Order: sequence, then C-alpha cells, then structure tokens
Amino acid sequence: MVAVSLLEQQALAQPAQLAPIERDLAHINQLLNAHQFEQHPLSLQSGRVRGRHEEWRFRSVFQPIYALENGSTRLWSVEALARVTDSFGGQLIPTVLFAAETSPRRSVFLDRQLRCLHLFNFLLQHPGPELILSLNVNAQHLVNVSETHGQFFAEVLQHLQIPASQICLEVVEDAVSDPMRLYEAVQRYRSLGFRIALDDFGQGASNLERVWLLEPDYVKLDKVLMRHALMRPGVRDKLARLVDILHLHGAKVVGEGIESAMQLDIARAAGCDFVQGFHLARPAEQLTLPL
Repeated sequence: MVAVSLLEQQALAQPAQLAPIERDLAHINQLLNAHQFEQHPLSLQSGRVRGRHEEWRFRSVFQPIYALENGSTRLWSVEALARVTDSFGGQLIPTVLFAAETSPRRSVFLDRQLRCLHLFNFLLQHPGPELILSLNVNAQHLVNVSETHGQFFAEVLQHLQIPASQICLEVVEDAVSDPMRLYEAVQRYRSLGFRIALDDFGQGASNLERVWLLEPDYVKLDKVLMRHALMRPGVRDKLARLVDILHLHGAKVVGEGIESAMQLDIARAAGCDFVQGFHLARPAEQLTLPL
C-alpha cells in the first residue's frame, strides 16, 4: 500500500506554530500535577511531545485502522500505542508498567498521562476531524476511578477543542474485580460522547459475556483468531458466524493482526468492517494517509 506522511504534506512546524501547543501543554501539566507524582509529566521535544514517569520515558506511535469498503480500504482510525524506555534505553511493554503499579492512584495518573501524550502527538500532525483516535484503557483502571468517570479526560478534550466523538476508547482484555463498576464507567464515557471498543476479543476476559455487559460500538478480534483462520480453513466459517453474532449485538468488527494478503481476504470474506495489521501499516510516529 502506497502511503504518504502527513508531515510530508505540510511544512515543518515553526516555533511560532508550536507556541499554542506549549501553552496547552502547560495547562494539561497543571491538571496532571494535581497527582504530585511528576513535576513536568509532558514536554515538547523536537516537535514531538514526550512523557516521563519516574525513570521511564514515553513516546507515541500510531497504527492505522482501515475500513473495508467495496473491495478497497479507507483510513478510518489510528490506534495510539506507547513506546516505553528507561534511562539506559531499555524497553518495557506498557502493560507490564501498569502491572507494576501497586497504587490505584498512581495507575490512574499513568493512564491519564499516556492519553494526554497521545492526544498531543495526534494533534501536532493536523489529522482533521474525520480521523478517529483510538486509545487503550485498562479495564481495572476504569473500576479504580471514582464515580466521576471521564470528567478529567472530557475537560482535557474541551480545552484542546476535540469532540469526544473523535475518540474511541479500547477496553483491553484484563479481568476486573467488579464487572458492574466497569459497566457503569463505560456507560458514563458513552454518555459523554466517546466511542467504545472491546479489544483483543477471544483472549483473556474479552468474550461474549463482556460484549453483553458493555455493548461496545466496536469489537476487535484478537490476532490469534485471524492466525487460526489462516492456518485452518475450517475455522473460517466459524469466524464468519462469530462476526454475524457480533453484528447482531450492534457492534462493528475489526480484524486485528492482518499480516498477509490472504488474511486480509479472510477478514473481508468473514464480514469484518475494519482491519488492522502489519500487512497494511506498521506503527509509526508519523500518521500516514493512502495516496
């Protein structure tokens, strides 16, 4: 697939153009600093926003999600992913970082910090109002937050003038201590206008029971399902029936882990609405658009 960087379509940002971003960063840092864990949790470096949490450093990468339409693909969304390194350059998987946080309050801070990091790096590339930003959110984090679910994030979006409808929150597959509190949190986010996706369906706690509970707008099929469908032709009919069931529950379906042209054909034949994977585009700091 031929693609062109959004940054290649426009001149590099001049210092004067970055001044509003710096002012917005200062405001969001003040909101984040209410936790008093980091003095400057976000900073602007070489035209990108970076994050810091104790000895860890964060940056954003984005992987496109494409809509399947009439035999072709159209860029619909980008999923923001965190890349984490320590002061020596060692890398860490973000889920491990969350698992290491024993304090619910610190976990909430980290989640908010990463969401804001991704928002700024998304905005810096002037994506336009049609492109959806997908953000991962830990299910247990939603349970840990008080009844004011989404209030902090809604305030951030209002300050940055981003409509909640442009944000899709991907609830990851973690088991939670209180499913009803998870339901209440998701309903609160939905009432504020956010889109809701259930991530990694078919793995961990992401199953039909959670679909029934959360009634997501989108369900992302785990890459393991797509791999089985590639290796075992008999699974493909079952995959199509699963997609039909999810459609009956009002969810659109994303086929994840598309790593070959054959898997793309399988996802299309199964009735998937969207696709994502290395065959289409790898995660990168710069957003891309098809020519």
